[in-house]
Amino acid sequence: MSAGSPEAAAPRGSRLGRGVKLGLGLLLSLLFLYATFATVPFGKVLDALADARPQWIAASLGCIALAYLLKIYRWTIMLRSLGARVGLSDTAAPFLGGVAFNNVLPLRAGDVIRVVAFQRFTGVPAAGQLGSLLLERLLDLFVLMAFLFATVSFWQISALDEALLSGARLAALAVAAAIVMFVAAPQLIRLVVRWAEDRLPKLRPAGEALLRLSDAVATLSRPLFLARVVALSVLAWLAEGGAYLMVGLALGVAPTVPAALLAVSIGTLSTIIPSSPGYVGTFHFFTAKAVSAFGAGAVGAAAYAILIHALLWLSTTACGFLLLALSGFGTRGAAAAARAAE
Repeated sequence: MSAGSPEAAAPRGSRLGRGVKLGLGLLLSLLFLYATFATVPFGKVLDALADARPQWIAASLGCIALAYLLKIYRWTIMLRSLGARVGLSDTAAPFLGGVAFNNVLPLRAGDVIRVVAFQRFTGVPAAGQLGSLLLERLLDLFVLMAFLFATVSFWQISALDEALLSGARLAALAVAAAIVMFVAAPQLIRLVVRWAEDRLPKLRPAGEALLRLSDAVATLSRPLFLARVVALSVLAWLAEGGAYLMVGLALGVAPTVPAALLAVSIGTLSTIIPSSPGYVGTFHFFTAKAVSAFGAGAVGAAAYAILIHALLWLSTTACGFLLLALSGFGTRGAAAAARAAE
């Protein structure tokens, strides 16, 4: 293969694009870290962290465990609805493994790995896993948006930037439209695919792949099933909000339910912004901003963001890779995961 051939140029182009995205993410992480900590005496932040009450930290970890147990169960019943015969023991490793890879690899590579490389854990084709991942993400966005606007409305939060709230309103409309499209997608996809295949037969392989995704979406978008997974989503995010509340109690910083709900919604939604692996910087900035709206000082808000991020990152990363190791994912699995991410 010559250096100037399209086959060689395409991988170089794709690598360049990924490099640009990664560089942009790292730059944004640094900018948000600077905006969060530039004017905060870091020694005082460390003192606040050293004074954190360990019993509340342990309670926060318990809430994180409950939240992820509910999320794993939600994904399990999605896969069961697609015909998989799986239990929690089958789905825990790929779910938490995907989270762990997202924590250490850029560009949400863990999501790609979960769809492509973990099929042997679940027995569900990639199209079905992709459909479940899409529904999962839409439900998470829907619940977090609901938490955000309920908190702002019921507790009349006025300290948040109007630009931030305006952006959140637009995002909420986009999420609502995406959910409607998800429910309506099967019929629409089938019409478009059949129309394209009639005119361009070469598109048939891609069209059949889209139809398999369409079938998975149709299965997952049944009204009663949707109601069930929405309820599980609300419970899971309430449990994760409990982890934020426990951190507030550990530090004595904004230890209230509305502060925890606002922090979990804004902090988690901020991970959509391109950043470094683990969402460093963006998560800290917006989480600190959320608790500041409830009167937290700069030092307390910074300590709060650092502690909840550390608990979430360390617990999910350690558990994810441990479960993958125990499940026999091993070296070959890691190589397959790297190829999937590529």
